[in-house]
Amino acid sequence: MLLALLGSTAASAQEWRYRVRPGDTIWDLSRTYLRHDVRWQRLQAHNDVEDPWQMAPGTQLRIPVAWLRVQPAKATVVALHGEATAAPADAPDEASPIAPDMRFGADTVLRTAADANLTLHFADGSRLLLHGDSELHLDKLSAYGATGMVDSRMRLIRGRTTNSVERARGPASQFVVDTPGTMATVRGTEFRIGRDASHTRSEVLDGRVRVSGGGRGVELDAGQGTLSGQGNRPLPASPLLPAPDLSGWPDELQRMPAAVDWPVVDGAVGYRLQVGADPEFLTLLQDTLVDAPRAEVAVPGDGDFHARVRAVDARGLEGRDAVRGFRIAAQPAPPFAIAPIQDGSTAGPRPRFRWTLSADDGVRYRLQVDRDPAFAAPLVDLDRLRRNEHRAPDALPPGEYYWRVGATDASGKHGPFGDPVRFVLRGAEPGPAIGADDVERGRRDLHVRWPAGGDDQRYHFQLSRDADFARIELERTLDENQIALPELRSGTWYMRTRLIDSDGYAHPFGPTQSVKVGCLPCRIALGAAGLLLLVL
Repeated sequence: MLLALLGSTAASAQEWRYRVRPGDTIWDLSRTYLRHDVRWQRLQAHNDVEDPWQMAPGTQLRIPVAWLRVQPAKATVVALHGEATAAPADAPDEASPIAPDMRFGADTVLRTAADANLTLHFADGSRLLLHGDSELHLDKLSAYGATGMVDSRMRLIRGRTTNSVERARGPASQFVVDTPGTMATVRGTEFRIGRDASHTRSEVLDGRVRVSGGGRGVELDAGQGTLSGQGNRPLPASPLLPAPDLSGWPDELQRMPAAVDWPVVDGAVGYRLQVGADPEFLTLLQDTLVDAPRAEVAVPGDGDFHARVRAVDARGLEGRDAVRGFRIAAQPAPPFAIAPIQDGSTAGPRPRFRWTLSADDGVRYRLQVDRDPAFAAPLVDLDRLRRNEHRAPDALPPGEYYWRVGATDASGKHGPFGDPVRFVLRGAEPGPAIGADDVERGRRDLHVRWPAGGDDQRYHFQLSRDADFARIELERTLDENQIALPELRSGTWYMRTRLIDSDGYAHPFGPTQSVKVGCLPCRIALGAAGLLLLVL
């Protein structure tokens, strides 16, 4: 109540000055700027104007602020990220969602969710960024006619604001942010103010701010801050920590999230990283508080972005901003590598590479294989692959290799490669061996088995009279690791098998197994001859 009375008394003693332009008259100026109950003759007498219809251009008229026309002003939501609500001050529980371009007058309560933020634009061009988990009451929003002077007064119950306030256009211009027990009055500056359960913190980046509370006031110049102490009295001004050095950041980030770091700032106990889509940070896509000089950038989409980082001291005061523009080119995101796995091994000489399949239509894949994890001159460099697997087109010698895969969208835009996957390429391995115990003899056939391969592999079986398989008597591609060989002629038979991968790649044959098949009529004749000898 005392503050309101003091403000009214001060305003009644203040005067706004207008510089006369060619063609101005007392009557026209009165109609434009004065209240309807203030007659133009009072303005003429107050300025000792002899002829109200002819005034010399450049003459300054003094107009008491109390005579000026006053109308309600609005604050416009020019940017919004996340969920926020607005409610009448006399019915704070009757909240409704906020949307961009909404306009709010005095006696409105604004609240933001923990991961939300919004920017208000006031009638004089000033801006206020309301951070996440904050509550702001718009107590007074007034404009003094066409003078450009605006009186904006609000209360921050909890949370944080970042403010960019236009320079005062006259003595009635006001931008006041109250917190419980503390008031910050500014006229043309950039500052931050935050309120938690026990303290109010104020930090000035440009211009000057007066912070008062508990019967004490402190003037803060640019680069200074304060927090409320006992009895809500602001502590003496102290310097803010300098801006961190972000010169080591890359110009382009190709992975999300992306790790970034910066040198330690002396005196810092933490750091705040904020990311916005515009250089004015009208909305914050990310607002992260970390303990060490490193963090992860995690924002959706590709394009140009801006980050600002500041150090936080032991009192919780946040320092000067370091701002850095950068580009994100993380889409389409790289697939996940399936095989070979990290530090795994696979048989040569032409290894098969597999990765996850994208759900987006029209996506193609890029595959690189090299001995060097930097992929300076890839041994395999393929593009526009349609399937999510591919075999090396040429034989590679055994050894250590790295492979990686990336995606290309339907428009031809290349996304980043995934992390290199290290693997060891072994020499070519023979197919399954058919052992002597794997051949079961029946009365009229042979049943042959061999060790099973992978779930997605088939088998190529060959049978020959020749050890070198010059003439193939039987050849089958099988889904199971066995085959029945009926009514084989007598003599020696040779057999072998190999694995066939799902992409049709045939591995080397395994060892050859031989089996002798006897002549049934001969065995019968020999048996009969033996019986005859016994009879004789």
